[in-house]
Amino acid sequence: MYGPLKAPGRPDDTGLMDTLVARQPIFDTKGLVVGYELLYREDDAHRAVGATGDVMAARTMVSAIVDIGLADLVGTTRAWINLSEAALVSDDWMLLDKSACVIEILETIPVTAETVAAIDRLAAAGFEIALDDFVDRPEYEPFLARASVVKLDVLDADPAALASAVRRYKERGLRVLAERIETAQLYVACQDAGFELFQGYFFARPELVQGRRVSPQVGVLAQAINHLGREDTNARDLEQVFSGDPTLTFKLLRIANAASHGNGGVDSVRKAITLVGRAALQRWMAVLLAACGRQDRGEDGERLRMALERARFAELIATRIDQRRAPTAFLTGLLSMLDVVLEVPLDEVLGLVNVSDEVRVALLDRIGPLAGPILLAEHLELGLWEAARAQADDLGVPHEALQPTILEAARWTRGMRTAVS
Repeated sequence: MYGPLKAPGRPDDTGLMDTLVARQPIFDTKGLVVGYELLYREDDAHRAVGATGDVMAARTMVSAIVDIGLADLVGTTRAWINLSEAALVSDDWMLLDKSACVIEILETIPVTAETVAAIDRLAAAGFEIALDDFVDRPEYEPFLARASVVKLDVLDADPAALASAVRRYKERGLRVLAERIETAQLYVACQDAGFELFQGYFFARPELVQGRRVSPQVGVLAQAINHLGREDTNARDLEQVFSGDPTLTFKLLRIANAASHGNGGVDSVRKAITLVGRAALQRWMAVLLAACGRQDRGEDGERLRMALERARFAELIATRIDQRRAPTAFLTGLLSMLDVVLEVPLDEVLGLVNVSDEVRVALLDRIGPLAGPILLAEHLELGLWEAARAQADDLGVPHEALQPTILEAARWTRGMRTAVS
């Protein structure tokens, strides 16, 4: 998921209260994630008396980053941070790590002697400076002269004008980022125009590749998931499913040996199935199914990360509501993004994996008890804060539970991706 995070509520005299933070990935020309833009929303209901909106926004943003920790937010990449005019001129950014952050100067910040002096202090402190939603007008020359990255809104822009602008900025030694990329065609056009960095919903919600076929391994894993989900499947049937595919057998034995913690080698399929257990094995097969997606582009790994985070998030939320639904919630969360990961229509995915009617309506119609955690994840991923709060209320999940749940999902995903690779 794009990764909503929430700083802990602190009803004290500092005025620092709940803040929701979301991450949107930024890619380079190789499709590798080089950073995440952090987007946030403060809790207006708890604004400190006497503090302006800008001051609260600035302080709560920095508080969220400091409280949560940049490592949990962006891993080993860099955080791209929007600060208000108040945050800029009051030097709230001094709490941040220059090696881990890029400071974005918002398009709403006016060019004044005070803001220019603040940007000079930023540059002198060693921070990289980006201009967000930049529009090239003469009055913004002082900002442009001090920046190292220019972000351009490309959604409805003329391709020829974009290419000209990119050349002009690159001649000045600036890197140029294309934001609001929402289609594959626009992504290609921005690459052709010479952009060096890319950002937008396309990377989370890509267009399906028509005519793309699922790999044979997908079918084998789907068959394993189906057998594991049936109560009438005996050990012999399961053994035949795994034994029929050497690659799957190898993966099963690796999983089982890891689960044995060195207490004797696991050298047979039946022993491996017994050791791991059906529920855990079905979960592993679902993860391996998601890992069958393309891996030749950098953004593919980001989509896999999002799918795994959403699955774990859904499982954790379901655990708070009804422990019995947690395993099914994990599978539902993973399947909800499998069309994105495998680049095939969702109905084709469901044609491979036999799911209950409850799971099917949650995926296709977003209704029923299994849909709630998915809807909550989707709202948070898109920064739809009010919808997320309302959904959490409907589920009976307290707002303060969102931060630890998301952090746990992120940590689990990092470990799982390492294990899968």
